[in-house]
Amino acid sequence: MITLQDWELNKEKWLDQDLSLMQSDEGWRERTQKNGINIWQRSFPDDKNDLFRWRIPKIKAAHSEVHDVFVNKMIDYHHYWTAEYTGGFLVKELEENVQIIYQQFNPGIPFISKRDLLYIQWSRKIDETTWQTSFKSIILDEMPVPKDFKRIDWWGGHLFEANKDGSSQLVLIDRENQGGSFPATFMNMVMPQYLIKQFESIINFFKNGGVNTHEKLSDSKNSALKLK
Repeated sequence: MITLQDWELNKEKWLDQDLSLMQSDEGWRERTQKNGINIWQRSFPDDKNDLFRWRIPKIKAAHSEVHDVFVNKMIDYHHYWTAEYTGGFLVKELEENVQIIYQQFNPGIPFISKRDLLYIQWSRKIDETTWQTSFKSIILDEMPVPKDFKRIDWWGGHLFEANKDGSSQLVLIDRENQGGSFPATFMNMVMPQYLIKQFESIINFFKNGGVNTHEKLSDSKNSALKLK
């Protein structure tokens, strides 16, 4: 996990690193594929949890709309593609296109603790047809880990690219250290199938109308709001 000072010193370098990882196949190995969507995997020496990547070549929404959902409306609609998600909120907005977000997850599996996630996300417009967002777990004294939770250490990013027909492409990179005693070997084994379910749900979310036809997570079901 990083501090705000780490982010200030490295934010541009990390954006460039993530963009390269999302655009280049160097260092990646293909793990699996479904319906023309490949999932790649690669390891890094700093963590036994591997980094994964997929690209959805066609989403039935403009890239600006998809970017808006993932950056500004994630806490409202995340439950449509991540079943374990139970709530979240915006902790603070540091500047335009830079936010700190808090989320909670309940795996619903006996003897597996609930998880939470505190991360900084920052975006940049690369050109008229491309937006990029990066994410990293962050440490804030005012947001300690709640009782009975384990905090995820997350590194991720999205690339939002316009297609000429008005649809868009979406790339994800995702590395998750679940914390506690959750083994990295098991995480590396199950991630591809987990990501397949995610990208299928994301495709269907936008295919079926996106935010215009889906309900926001209600405050009464948002488990994180009691911390706000």
